[in-house]
Amino acid sequence: MISNHTCVQDRYKFYSSSSDEAAGQSTSSSSSTESSGSVSLSDDSSVIGTGGIIGIAIGSFALVVICITAFLLVRRRRGSQQDELTTPTGFTPTKGNHESLNSSTNQAHSVTDQSSSQERPTELTGTITGLWTDEVIVAARLPREKVFIKERISRGGYGEVYTGLFNDEVVAVKMLLPETRKSISHVNEFLSEVKMMAMMEHPRITKFIGVAWDSLADLCVVSEYMSGGDLRALLNKFHDEQHSTGFDKDKVKIALHVAHALTYMHSLEPSVIHRDLKSKNILLNEQLDAKLTDFGISRERAEETMTAGVGTSLWMAPEVMLGEKYGDKADVFSFGVVLYELDSHLLPYSHAKDSSNPERQMPDAVILQQVMLGRLTIEFTQTCSISIKELGLSCVAVNPDERPTSAEALGKLHQILTHEM
Repeated sequence: MISNHTCVQDRYKFYSSSSDEAAGQSTSSSSSTESSGSVSLSDDSSVIGTGGIIGIAIGSFALVVICITAFLLVRRRRGSQQDELTTPTGFTPTKGNHESLNSSTNQAHSVTDQSSSQERPTELTGTITGLWTDEVIVAARLPREKVFIKERISRGGYGEVYTGLFNDEVVAVKMLLPETRKSISHVNEFLSEVKMMAMMEHPRITKFIGVAWDSLADLCVVSEYMSGGDLRALLNKFHDEQHSTGFDKDKVKIALHVAHALTYMHSLEPSVIHRDLKSKNILLNEQLDAKLTDFGISRERAEETMTAGVGTSLWMAPEVMLGEKYGDKADVFSFGVVLYELDSHLLPYSHAKDSSNPERQMPDAVILQQVMLGRLTIEFTQTCSISIKELGLSCVAVNPDERPTSAEALGKLHQILTHEM
């Protein structure tokens, strides 16, 4: 009504017809009345018509201004509401720097020292500036309505993993716990894992499919589903069923696959350190092919001191525990501990007993102290092959320089699989 000026036109026509009518009456009167009367009536009509037109013009202009202002306000409000739906307040993602692979990548925000890593906010504050426009995230985004959540298969301290469906394919869906979604540090770490996974492409690393969200509450990572579960669950089953210890062809194959994944990660420029290698983070399919997963705390190697104390303690290298400078040899140490798990089916250092009570397990704090001092190491079983035992013990050397590289460990396992199994 306002845009096509109907009201204005009608109103203008009303005044215009009145003027015409008055003019007609004036003409008619002029033929039967005095000339002075005709002039007087015509002047009055002219004054009324002109004033009306001016009033209508001013009113119309005011209406147009009001309408434009109202339109802009509504548009701004809708835009603001849309921003609130797509960019929740208080979410500030970390800025990736895996620049050798892509200019905006992973949790591999450049490795910082211990003090800076401890200065993390615990509540969502501030305003989002880059999450939804981050090129890695945007390129990997999936339609949230196409991701269907099914059964929960695991739960950790910060997140949980479900089976799900995406495009009629069974997938694994990882989400933050409801309570950790409120922590900006946890959300940033989760997104950093997304970035890291998006940059990884190797047959021995779980395939990253994408990330989906409608809001912060349903942010999730979609990845390949491994039907065989994790290695820790398999080893627990072996232990319960009294499966023979030592190495067979399947166990060597699992170790070989993990070494392949590490060699790939460490060969990147800059190299990527997993930092949380353990049996729980090694997934299997039905044929016991292994793939590495969970890059939540992975980092690019930097020449500065890496963040101390990151990883799961019983698999952690001494230099990491001590907060010293470390590199990819920290993963090699953890790999040696995994070899011990494959051999014995037990958790690391299960042979270590409390000095005051030999029937009790040594407390973890004491275990870590003894490992740091080089007084405690893994012990392979009597059924373990000598070549694998030698490889495993070299991997857990206290001095990182005495450990093999992941590529050297891979080569050794190839030889063992070819000539000894």
